[in-house]
Amino acid sequence: MANHIYESLINETHGVIEAGTGVGKSLAYLLPLIHYTVDENKTAVVATHTITLQEQLFQKDIPFLKEILPFDFNVEVFKGRSNYLCLRKWNQLIQGRGNHLGLVDNLEKLNRWVQTTTSGDYNEAPLHIPWELWSEIHCTKESCPEELCSYFPKCFYWGLRHRLNDAHLIVTNQAMLLADARSDGNVLPGYAGVVIDEAHNLEDVATGSFSHMINRSEFMIYYGTGAQLQNSLQGDVPEYVIQDLHLILDELIKEVNQYFLQLENLITDYNVPITEHNRSAFVQTSLVKHLKDIQGVLNECNIEEGESSSLIDRFSTFTDQFIGTLDLLFSGKDPSYAYWAEFKNGEPNLVAAPIEVGNILRDTLFEKTPSVILTSATLSTNKSFDYIQSQLGIEEISGLILGSPFDYEKQALLCIPSQAKNPNHPRYTHYASYLILHTLASAQGGVLALFTSYKLMDEIADNIYPKLNEVGYTLFKQGDGPRSSLIEGFQAEPRSLLFGTNSFWEGIDLPGDALKAVVITRLPFTVPDRPVTAARLKAIEDAGGNPFMEYSVPQAILRLKQGFGRLIRTKKDLGSVVIIDERIITAPYGAQFFASLP
Repeated sequence: MANHIYESLINETHGVIEAGTGVGKSLAYLLPLIHYTVDENKTAVVATHTITLQEQLFQKDIPFLKEILPFDFNVEVFKGRSNYLCLRKWNQLIQGRGNHLGLVDNLEKLNRWVQTTTSGDYNEAPLHIPWELWSEIHCTKESCPEELCSYFPKCFYWGLRHRLNDAHLIVTNQAMLLADARSDGNVLPGYAGVVIDEAHNLEDVATGSFSHMINRSEFMIYYGTGAQLQNSLQGDVPEYVIQDLHLILDELIKEVNQYFLQLENLITDYNVPITEHNRSAFVQTSLVKHLKDIQGVLNECNIEEGESSSLIDRFSTFTDQFIGTLDLLFSGKDPSYAYWAEFKNGEPNLVAAPIEVGNILRDTLFEKTPSVILTSATLSTNKSFDYIQSQLGIEEISGLILGSPFDYEKQALLCIPSQAKNPNHPRYTHYASYLILHTLASAQGGVLALFTSYKLMDEIADNIYPKLNEVGYTLFKQGDGPRSSLIEGFQAEPRSLLFGTNSFWEGIDLPGDALKAVVITRLPFTVPDRPVTAARLKAIEDAGGNPFMEYSVPQAILRLKQGFGRLIRTKKDLGSVVIIDERIITAPYGAQFFASLP
């Protein structure tokens, strides 16, 4: 794998590498990246999906390489702006004795940290900083005067941005990498190569990164930025300008509250597609008018170039972005997007998401970066990278599928019970409940059951609770507590089972006796309940393709491989994967699932 990556870097080609658990992916890509960047005096990027992997790289793998390699190299971890303290905002808050300061248990301790920290990183603060306070003092692009700020020489965020120029390796997340791609390279310094780990998530991350969304929270951030601007402009612009800005911002927030209350009545389901038939109901608002009025006030602020002038320009750009997003959402004029309204965390949202991200990634990332290497344990379907190439817009690659260091024939048993049924069977829930209990009894605990819907998970949980109480087993179910607490409880209690959906199909590492069996309750086909998924299926059909075989089946295969991969994490692990969906043996496409498993 290391040789393959080094050749890709030298030859400036793109690569896709599937390497299972236990191969040592991180060291296999860190070594060639470091050698290449030091030898060529260039910069490379590692982009992960999870913070857990970033921490593993920076706290374990990179320190190990620094100890054993005979040369020095520079590495920086780069997060989004919101992770870093803004000294200008902090001092403004202290001077004004902001209301949210009272939320901190020990203000003196927090102030000492501010005075002594070299990173300004939220995660390194010695005490909990409530979000209500942090949202007022963290860095934001929209309120940053950059070089014109009096605190710029001490700025934590910009100090890190400058250090990135001297780094051989930058460790960041996929969202930051795509933010750089979206901004035409204005976030990261130029880099010669990038390794994207956990790359099976890249399509979803790209969908989110290139989507447009508005909600009440976004407008509150806008309002807060405007309020901070008013304070910063005191003495630099006529008082009537500040008063006008204050009045229009208040009018805007009144309209925001009224509009999103109106949306709550329009969203009659989990999500509601916005089409030509119902669009008129979603555009009944004066939000755009208020934003344009704010632009008019900002245009009256004719002041000399400096910190205040830069803040006005930033807020003006912020306002333009809001107007552009609202225009896109309200007009629906771009057919390359899917439009819908939904509830998220209990709040109404309007969303426009790109139907195809492949073209965007090709234009912004793959064609502008000499070498991009994608790696994950699950990238191939039926021993081919055709699906992932098509979805991500990679035209030419150097592909590599590595075998596993684990002996699956001796370590793992794949079982499809004779009682397995099609999920459409009228008594499927009854049979699934029985088979999960049977697996639990055979394994004597340590069973992870993976679901594709909360509804089925809750129904089966209700079915088996009485039996579990009778025989003395504990059920840890997603939704009953924080994910980390559920996993810790499952590990600590031998006579237990763990129920999870979605996020539990990946990122769970339970080596040893903690996990003895994984139950796949149904093949993990994506339900086209999200308008962007439905739009992608329709686009394939309109092009004369078969959306089920070209999109749904490959996605489900990759998901099944993730779930299967929860079982064997070390060479000493033993266990069973029990699939209780008969379609894997009765459906014509079932052979593709079998062919893709290790």
